[in-house]
Amino acid sequence: MRAGTSEKQRGVEISEEKDDPFVCFGYHRSTPWTWLSYALCVLTVGFSILVFYWKPDWFIRMTCYACDLQEADSVIIKDIYRRNHVCSIRKLQINSESECSAETLRMLFRHDVVVDGIWKYFRYQEMLYVWHPTNKAFYKLRALDGATSCSEFYDKLQNGLSRQEAAERRYVYGLNKIVIQVRPILVLLVQEVLNPFYVFQIFSVCVWMVDEYYIYSGCIILMSFISIALSLYTTRKQSTTLRDMVHSDTVVEVLRKSGESVEVMEEEIVPGDVIILPSQGCLMTCDAVLLTGNCIVNESMLTGESVPVTKTPLPRTSGVDGESAPGYSADKHKRHTLFCGTQVIQTRYYGGEMVKAVVVQTGFSTAKGGLVRSILFPKPMDFSMLKDAIMFIGLLASFAFIGFIYTIVVFVNFGFDAGYIAKRCLDIITIAVPPVLPAALTIGMVYAQLRLKAKGIFCISPQRINTCGTLNVVCFDKTGTLTEDGLDLMGVQLASDGSFGKMKTSVTKDAPVGHLTVAMATCHSLTIINGEISGDPIDLKMFQASGWELEEPTSEETTHFDMMVPTIVRSPATAAKRKSEEVEEVGILKQFPFSSELQRMSVITKSLRDEPMQLYIKGSPELVASLSKMDTVPSDFQEQLNSYTQDGFRVLALATKQLDSKLSWHKLQQLNRDQVERDLTFVGLLIMQNKMKPETKPVIDELMNASIRTVMVTGDNILTAINIARKCGMVGAEEDIVRIEADYCADAKHSALHCTKVTSEQDEISSDYRSFDMDMKNGETSLQIEPFTRRKVHFAIDGKSLEMVRKHHQCVLPQLAVQGTIFARMTPDQKSELVQTLQDLDYRVGMCGDGANDCGALKAAHAGIALSEAEASVASPFTSKIQNISCVPIVIKEGRAALVTSFGMFKFIALYSMIQFVSVMICYTVHSALSNFMFMYSDIFVCTTVILFMGRNKAYHSIAMKKPTTKLFVTPIILSLTLQVAIQTACQAAIFVILKTQSWYVPMVPSKTDKNIQCWETTSVFLVSMFQYTIMAIVYTPGKPYRKAIYRNYLYMVDLFVIIVCSFVMLFYPPTKIEELFEFEHIPSFRFKGIILAVVFGNFILSAFVELFLVSNRSLLKLVSCKNCRRAKRAKYEELMMISTSLGDPD
Repeated sequence: MRAGTSEKQRGVEISEEKDDPFVCFGYHRSTPWTWLSYALCVLTVGFSILVFYWKPDWFIRMTCYACDLQEADSVIIKDIYRRNHVCSIRKLQINSESECSAETLRMLFRHDVVVDGIWKYFRYQEMLYVWHPTNKAFYKLRALDGATSCSEFYDKLQNGLSRQEAAERRYVYGLNKIVIQVRPILVLLVQEVLNPFYVFQIFSVCVWMVDEYYIYSGCIILMSFISIALSLYTTRKQSTTLRDMVHSDTVVEVLRKSGESVEVMEEEIVPGDVIILPSQGCLMTCDAVLLTGNCIVNESMLTGESVPVTKTPLPRTSGVDGESAPGYSADKHKRHTLFCGTQVIQTRYYGGEMVKAVVVQTGFSTAKGGLVRSILFPKPMDFSMLKDAIMFIGLLASFAFIGFIYTIVVFVNFGFDAGYIAKRCLDIITIAVPPVLPAALTIGMVYAQLRLKAKGIFCISPQRINTCGTLNVVCFDKTGTLTEDGLDLMGVQLASDGSFGKMKTSVTKDAPVGHLTVAMATCHSLTIINGEISGDPIDLKMFQASGWELEEPTSEETTHFDMMVPTIVRSPATAAKRKSEEVEEVGILKQFPFSSELQRMSVITKSLRDEPMQLYIKGSPELVASLSKMDTVPSDFQEQLNSYTQDGFRVLALATKQLDSKLSWHKLQQLNRDQVERDLTFVGLLIMQNKMKPETKPVIDELMNASIRTVMVTGDNILTAINIARKCGMVGAEEDIVRIEADYCADAKHSALHCTKVTSEQDEISSDYRSFDMDMKNGETSLQIEPFTRRKVHFAIDGKSLEMVRKHHQCVLPQLAVQGTIFARMTPDQKSELVQTLQDLDYRVGMCGDGANDCGALKAAHAGIALSEAEASVASPFTSKIQNISCVPIVIKEGRAALVTSFGMFKFIALYSMIQFVSVMICYTVHSALSNFMFMYSDIFVCTTVILFMGRNKAYHSIAMKKPTTKLFVTPIILSLTLQVAIQTACQAAIFVILKTQSWYVPMVPSKTDKNIQCWETTSVFLVSMFQYTIMAIVYTPGKPYRKAIYRNYLYMVDLFVIIVCSFVMLFYPPTKIEELFEFEHIPSFRFKGIILAVVFGNFILSAFVELFLVSNRSLLKLVSCKNCRRAKRAKYEELMMISTSLGDPD
């Protein structure tokens, strides 16, 4: 965590590792300003209360004065998304009568937090932030994650806490509960009604009721009631579902310092408690670090991956398995940490020893709590359309203000009373600013979500659907995503006397039991669950190829090894001859689990024969070779490895080491992996074939043809990744791949990047490229890599080299991100960092993976898609039951369809509002107004049905190269709206003028005591507007290339047909009842009706011409927008792509 004063006044930045940083501003209550604010609320008849409810930070700024955090009693928090949050600072009195003493607080926080007997903190997004008097800043309340060293768990915590210590910690950390507040229906109702959208609707209904628009007002009230009821039901159901998902009432066995074990409710456990895990397993209700025994855990709730994971005891030394670190970290030590919400399937213990774990986090601080917080407080979508929509509503409000002034002038001049004028003025506001606009913008997302669900793709964040339509780069995991999840063993290659032997396709036929076979039989994390061997697919394939058997030991069998062992493996020969002297049994005594960061796993075994313990290790070939004795690694190791990886094979290396014969059981349990994983004897290679899924290449081709960039982000070997990239089409046959390698150096001055062209035959430096040191002139680094042949270049880089670039050559990172296509040997954190780097370059990033070790990247991406059998995973916004990447184009197509639907809906609502606004303004000119049923017909029968059915158009079958716009304030949309408003206004004005030239026309004589509705002016204008609504619905219904044609939306076509028929009937042959209901003035002339139809037809021709020809004319758009006279603003990645670089001499 770091805290420091920002450039802004008094702002203190608080940053806590994975949590987003925020700036904290202090405020202290001012009595005079508080009373002044109360007076303002009274003077504004409560409107100020509404404003303060919508903007609570305004209330703090109004009633408080700015001060240092030390003096503050409230804080305003500004997050990285520039949103403001208000938190009250709580002050607790700490004295001799308190439940927790100042000494205990000092011990827990490792510094004094009590000043003058006061302990200060505030709660933000369910996390506690405690005041640090020395640093004058707030720090997030941490339990045992971070500052606690690994040895402390064994030296100070393994015996548990006393009841008094537990009670004191419970006072500080609170109950171990993830509380989801399910608000009462009445509270939800009030909060929903106080939404600005419904407040404006209440205002509109009040205006209409005063103006005697009872039927229409009733319809709006009914629709609003249904909308609120659905919203309340959805909100309540989501809260209830989330509460039920996290709720549990489990009894936990806790070890006390006295040595006794007691059963307590899960909510009573605190950080520092030692819990005893039952042999039959349990559901974890906290985060705990394992001290003794092994656990088999299902972490699918966190990762979406159902393969069981083995958890082993925490090493005693600080750092994770040999890596230096300040103390215990759940991320670094995740193979030793049991996370809240995961299911412990079974435990394994030694002798009479209990399986114990120390609680490190509780409540919302746990892994499960973090996921729940991400649901409760989601990352806001940076989507410009929503911002533009608010601005456009402001623009419509300006039209309303103009109409407001015009209405006052017209009616005052005629002499209407003030009450009537007020009603007409307020009415014009409800017309110019459409209340249905916010709801209409979501209809496309709703239909898209339903279509995705029907295809087996589930979305827990519907707002992300529109974002999917803007994606321009998609990152893919390799194994299980681009390629099959399972692997087929192609063969093994034994190393002996510094050279490789011939590759064998089987180790079970005519092969003596050697280190290679034993390594394949023991170096895994497999376990038996319900009578079946379960575990990682690669481990399973390898073990099955060995031909050995895996059995859970009985107490009698384990006595052969003079110690308790968790797993025994037996060779095929011994399976048939259990009593023979040739019995080959091996016990797995200790396991160092696989780590993505370390790229290896290992086990310590002991044979039934009186032999020393043996270490077996399995991992990436490069890493295993680096840990092995040089004389045991074949001289042609790299060439042999390259020959396999370039052909797309997955290669693992095996090595072994005989341990000291004096090594005892207890010393073995205290060993750290870096103590034994060195000076190994290289055994051989395991060659496995990872077939590419048949759907992969067509999908990659479809995305590439749509100019959507594809990137591979994998933990596999870089040459294997390059081979798959070429096979699937990420890299074309006529395109080059340049591998970027960084020398490891402690400082940037001596570091260098080397470029190597990778060919399909062998890994070599091409004549078109040269290895070179970084150009460090003037302290800047430049990377210029472009072939003389001007072929497209793709960069390939591994995780270690990328980390060096990130540390020492930050300015090179953007160029690598823009041209990089293959990122190999990437850790989970590096995957997330790459996604964020791409986002920083203004890319809209999608990520597709299996949810195993890429959860962070899936959550960080604009659209993360997890391939999982579950209906919903908290690991990503989208979860696909389609177990291949064909779900990606489906999501993109539906995203684009939803996006253009939202834009089409927006334009239709805007024109509908302006058409009605113009109609009312013309009517006001002659001191008339539209009737109640005229409003009801246009608002409900026309507008509402169009909104409901317009979004039903399905997505187009292919992805267009041109991406849909994401902004409302762009030249095509502004030009379209401006011209369409002009056309609609001109047509209504034309009919109004033509009407006055008719021989039968008699001007209306307005009455000051009547609304003057029934007149030819109002009837004529309304008849034109009826057709105009339909014209705009047709013109603004988007089709190809993002949605299917309008005629494929059958319900919408029926709706439009019915509306048009009704319009024709009301124009030419209106029934008497209809004329009375709508208060039409009967038009006697069919010739004038024909003129109306001709004007409407001309209106349609002009509107269609504008949309089909003018708005899509690039030359006209450039002229209108003055694009040639100003510099176009480009995205950061586009600026980098436009930099013309060529490789010359290093000089």
